[in-house]
Amino acid sequence: MRKLSFLLFSVLLVPMLVNPVWAQITMPLAPEDAPEAQSYPIAGSHLLWKQQQEVAAYMAMHPEMLEQMNREKSVAWDFVVGSQRSWYASDLQSNQFYLVPSTCRAVGNKCYIFVEDASWGSRVTQQVVDSVRVAFDLRVPANPAKGIYQQVVDAFGNAPDVDSDPRIIIAILDIKDGYAGSGGWVIGYYHPINQTTMANSNRAEIYYLDANPTNLSTSSGLVAGLQTMAHEFQHMIHFNYDTNEILFINEGCSLLAEVHCGYPIYEQSYYVNETNHYLLDFRNDDINLGLRDYSRAARYMTYIRDQAGIGAFKPIVQSSLNGLEGLDAGLQAFGTTLRSNDIFRNWAIANILDNRSVNPAYGYIYPNLPKAVGRLHADPNVPLTGRVLQNLGIEYLTFKHGANLRATITAQDPALLIKAVEIGPSSKRVLDVTPGVEFQEPAYGTTYTEVHFVVINTSPSLPMNYFYQASGAVRPVELKWDTTEPLGFLGSLSPSDTVVVTFNAVPGGRLDSVRVALRRAGSITGGVWRYTGVQRPTPLGARLAFPITASISTTPPLPYPVPWPNWAKIDLRSYSISTDAPFAAGFIIGADPATPAVMVTTYPSDSPYNSYTYLHAPSSGPPNWYFIGDGEGNVYIYLIRAYVSFTTGVEETIELAPSSFTLAQNYPNPFNPQTTIEFSIPQAGPVTLKIVNLLGEEVATLISQELPAGKHKVQWDAAGLVSGVYFYRLETGGIVQAKKLLLLK
Repeated sequence: MRKLSFLLFSVLLVPMLVNPVWAQITMPLAPEDAPEAQSYPIAGSHLLWKQQQEVAAYMAMHPEMLEQMNREKSVAWDFVVGSQRSWYASDLQSNQFYLVPSTCRAVGNKCYIFVEDASWGSRVTQQVVDSVRVAFDLRVPANPAKGIYQQVVDAFGNAPDVDSDPRIIIAILDIKDGYAGSGGWVIGYYHPINQTTMANSNRAEIYYLDANPTNLSTSSGLVAGLQTMAHEFQHMIHFNYDTNEILFINEGCSLLAEVHCGYPIYEQSYYVNETNHYLLDFRNDDINLGLRDYSRAARYMTYIRDQAGIGAFKPIVQSSLNGLEGLDAGLQAFGTTLRSNDIFRNWAIANILDNRSVNPAYGYIYPNLPKAVGRLHADPNVPLTGRVLQNLGIEYLTFKHGANLRATITAQDPALLIKAVEIGPSSKRVLDVTPGVEFQEPAYGTTYTEVHFVVINTSPSLPMNYFYQASGAVRPVELKWDTTEPLGFLGSLSPSDTVVVTFNAVPGGRLDSVRVALRRAGSITGGVWRYTGVQRPTPLGARLAFPITASISTTPPLPYPVPWPNWAKIDLRSYSISTDAPFAAGFIIGADPATPAVMVTTYPSDSPYNSYTYLHAPSSGPPNWYFIGDGEGNVYIYLIRAYVSFTTGVEETIELAPSSFTLAQNYPNPFNPQTTIEFSIPQAGPVTLKIVNLLGEEVATLISQELPAGKHKVQWDAAGLVSGVYFYRLETGGIVQAKKLLLLK
């Protein structure tokens, strides 16, 4: 599957003025989050998973088929430029086959390129065809001496040959996928029926590349098409050896084929925000969820390559076993001691640390991958919290900005594995954490500014329940996305354009202040808003503070001083803004865009990185919200930072031990997906708190342990469950009480 949003333009960067490239946001959003339809390309082979199973069954029932095909066609096609032929293609909307009249437009060393006659000239030119041929035959970004064909064959194995011709047929056509101007369109696919004698088979090594709406005459469209060629060619090779491989492994190998050819790894924002999901799952019936599975598969296979080497993948693909068994068999045949169990555990650490100097197993060779997003605890005082960890799922409990951390993580399932990843300015380390035993880090807040608990369910078949609690000292939190000194400012902004940076929620905090880096003396007006979670129609929700003013009385000299001195601070304590939900801080460009001018730096990405701009007069497109890139694979980040504080010094009322057993109503109720349950017990003893459905079936165990007398609170996350009525049941000292709760998604 492919989703691309490349910014392939030129840009002039000068010390005082950055000349930007305007780029529309093209990242696909989940339907519930998207206020307007987005368009994005996807590879289509996974949509044919059911048909591939039917083909595999047919081949198993007809072992004589290949011999028959070789008898019927014993010589090469020997097509020449100008040869005409109608090829069968799939209407992916109706699941029917149709014939595509087409003409051979190029003959390479390893390919024939046919173009649908209806697309020739209007959507596909000879220049496009020649670019495709060169990439397939001669060179890819990762290897100027090899094209896609040889690069992928060397890594994964040989292509099938049912047509007695070593060349692969690439058919460029307007793929029928039901695209109507929004949503996803299929940019390419491989159909294994062509390796059989079944009806509608071309009896040839052929795969398909889209010509509409894919624009192969543009740089970004061509790169998308070439990535897809590498992706689909791996599918063809994989089918040659294993017709029953699970989708996750097969698609992961195709995504790695893209990386191995030197194309960018599949968009990683999907995986880093959904690490608690069954590793091998592939939701091919839902495109939006499938994007996350592709993201996870691309990352996992890239990690295996970086640990074992690309040579491991030929025996993996050629193994007759499937899933993790096939992965392990391939690794063993390759001669490495690595196995999927160890790979998965170390991969979980690498996704938050990514540092090979600590341990080669804890990092990638592939550069600049985004880190996994954990459950952030800026306030280390966390009440007893229950979680459900999916089979072969991972959660990251992230503690930042506090001091003197103590934490206990427990679960009755022996499959639970816990690691502590500690990160500081000059020191990083990974420690084992024993379930049920308090973990203490007195150096938290000094030597180590971040502690990430990596909670891993090593069971391949069963989810597990775990819970955790923590305590420590509270410190103010600085929220920022910039990590380098400013490069300049965007000189092409117009008066009244708005520049915005969004920030994640910091539970339990209050917004203390906002700081903004300015270029020249002067004032700029802005505000703080709730973040809507979407780019369009607007990332700005309810106003939390408006108007606010940032002022600077100096203009730093050139070259820019280091560190940058012109930071304007705006005190926001009087607004009492809760940071329990995400928020955005932004400023409105004045009559002179260069005074005072908001400074920018860059981040390597082809999608927005928390910085958005409302442009009244973009170079192309209507007035709207955009993100801005430099044309060299980076996006600009505005230097706007937020500071969060926590209430301290307030005395708590000491409660006497409760005289009776009480179970309070959960809050909020209804909820989605988190809710809090409070209860009191008059004496210490074993306590169980479980969630059951309407049939009385247990869906989660939140507590099963000895608790002291007193008041207790537990949080439950029901993200993995469907909407409906559930009951929470508390049992202790022979007393059982239950209450109803309602999950609404």
